[in-house]
Amino acid sequence: MNKLLAMLILGLSFSGAALILSVPLLFKPKTEQFELVFAAGSLGAFAVFAVSCLVLRKQFNR
Repeated sequence: MNKLLAMLILGLSFSGAALILSVPLLFKPKTEQFELVFAAGSLGAFAVFAVSCLVLRKQFNR
């Protein structure tokens, strides 16, 4: 279980880094569809990893 939590935290950090890198692309005058999909996907992955980490940590504390 500790290994699973470590992998979730690693995924959270990678998706957070992708989200940080995708934010400046949204401020270009002409944003393309790919950039919007990349930002939305990064945000979705970040949310999934964050919720998974919180749920798994709560189960560890029981």
